[in-house]
Amino acid sequence: MLKCDSILRSPPHSPDENISTKISPCAKSILDLPDSEIAVVALVAIDQHDRQIESGSETVKKNAPETSISIVSIPGLPVLCVKHFKDRGAGYSLKGVLRSTHGSRAFHNGAFLFERGFTAAAPVALVLKRRCRIITEEWLVMTAVPDARELDRYMVNRIKKQWSKEEKRRFLEIFADFLAGLHGSGVFHTDLKTCNIIVSESHSLDHGVGHDLHCLDSISFSLLDYDDVRRFRKDVNGKMRAKNLAQLFLSSPSAIDLNDRLEFFDRYIKVSANIDCDKNGLMKMILKRIKGKSLLYVGPEGDISESWRCNANCCEKTRRTGDVR
Repeated sequence: MLKCDSILRSPPHSPDENISTKISPCAKSILDLPDSEIAVVALVAIDQHDRQIESGSETVKKNAPETSISIVSIPGLPVLCVKHFKDRGAGYSLKGVLRSTHGSRAFHNGAFLFERGFTAAAPVALVLKRRCRIITEEWLVMTAVPDARELDRYMVNRIKKQWSKEEKRRFLEIFADFLAGLHGSGVFHTDLKTCNIIVSESHSLDHGVGHDLHCLDSISFSLLDYDDVRRFRKDVNGKMRAKNLAQLFLSSPSAIDLNDRLEFFDRYIKVSANIDCDKNGLMKMILKRIKGKSLLYVGPEGDISESWRCNANCCEKTRRTGDVR
């Protein structure tokens, strides 16, 4: 059994601060440790996260005013990820008294998604800091997904490596199945852009071109920003589906052409059940959301913006004739 206290270099917080820890139900199956040691693991991970932020380590994935994220490695344990929800002032903290905090939502939503097979990044613990009994900061400690890549960066990379039409079609089919499964399980992500979805694969497709299409079946998708997830007892409604599909449309490279997008949409419709609007109605809602907007996604060099010329007449003509405009 791991002796976590032996690797805690220094307490991450002073003794007079009100710190508490919630252990995820997923944690024991992942770490095989008692709750007391999982709690120490969480503090060790936070300690390392803080040090990496201070040093500007390459393991830091994000360091914004609201949140910071880094990947941490503790000997004898799986690679972990720490997301720090920072103190945003008294006014913001008071809102947490009336509703769930970002950290709490991420903690519970992550466990829900993991239990249903929708994510590989399982929550391990949530560490909360309080002042006068009000939560001011939170740290979500979870498992990291090895060799995962954001969906937009993944697609840009595959396109640069001469992504074949057959591989791209199969990839989009698998992704459509994933999205339909989410919506059919009552899962709605309020900011479902390609940068908030990660792709992982058991067999790398990055060593060349002309891969066996069966390798694509090893691909899996996971959501990021669990605090943006909303859960419903019934299937996600048509309005929310249209919002997610429009978000994905506008955050995908133009090299995913109109024909690709329509094939993705057709596959999504085919494997979806209990949609509360018809196919044409859903398409109209999507078109209304994307009209006049440009594509925006992230590539290796940063944000990329591309114009997209598409309107209702263009899409209707494309669906009838198969022409790509």
